[in-house]
Amino acid sequence: MEVLETVDRDRLAQLRERDEFFWLDLTSPSAVDLQVVGEVLVLHPVALEDTNEFDQRPKIDVYGDHVLVVFYTARRAPESREAPVEPVEVHIYVSGSFVVTVRRSTSTQLDALHGELATADHKAEHYIVYRIFDVLTDAFYPIIEVLEERIDALEEQVLLHKPRQERLAEIYRLKQNVQEVHRRVPERDEFLAGMDSVLNLPGFARGSREYLRDVGNHLAQITGELHRQQEDLRALTATYFNANANRLNNIATRLTIGGTFFLAWTLVTGFFGQNFGWLVDNIDTKRDFLLYGVSTLVVPTLLIGALFWVKRKDWF
Repeated sequence: MEVLETVDRDRLAQLRERDEFFWLDLTSPSAVDLQVVGEVLVLHPVALEDTNEFDQRPKIDVYGDHVLVVFYTARRAPESREAPVEPVEVHIYVSGSFVVTVRRSTSTQLDALHGELATADHKAEHYIVYRIFDVLTDAFYPIIEVLEERIDALEEQVLLHKPRQERLAEIYRLKQNVQEVHRRVPERDEFLAGMDSVLNLPGFARGSREYLRDVGNHLAQITGELHRQQEDLRALTATYFNANANRLNNIATRLTIGGTFFLAWTLVTGFFGQNFGWLVDNIDTKRDFLLYGVSTLVVPTLLIGALFWVKRKDWF
């Protein structure tokens, strides 16, 4: 099977004339290139309008003898971005004579597939289409691992270290990133129902539905993993606030202990600081100072300290 990466009007016309199944994989094509592809392959204007605009939801639209599938995969985001991963939108046109993929971002999985499908039998349309959807779907698995590593790192920061404000911001950003990717993953049942339209296209070599069911099962697994990660991040948010509450409780406990000591000391010093005649006339020696002054400070301090020490496991 021939794999094309640029728009060549004459070459496309020759392949259509020979009715030889081919794959045209375009990265960031111009509006002129898309117009040429639409004219030679007789693509529906509404479908071309969606591809020109991009930013479409996952969907499968049937246009007579061809189908437009708006499919999403994912890749690691550049280091400059705060989000660790980003969804990649791919428009896939399928007919009985060709498959066209259009994307605006690089996809190493599709690039690596060029060599494999270049040697494939051009009559095995169902397998060729399956392999394109398969590599796009499988690209989610390493992305899930990247997200899992970020979640584990945040959990360690929250549980084993002091929960700081920037950790909460990271949790929210990561949760939004996971939700964004989750929204772009096609639903298994919708995908399989739409693929029936592909298998019923005129001139399409009808193959085994098990191939596409395999893609559907992978989509279900990916959706489940992303949903679980969203739940983990929600739980981590609650854990952050609980850890902060515990930290504040510990601070309040320390302040309470210190306040209790100062209350006893203030009571003693306040009493002996009063200007009663008897106190002024009778407590005037060093012995009286040590007996009434120092001892009445030390004894309550020791009693209160012993009480806190004995009850530390029950109170703190």
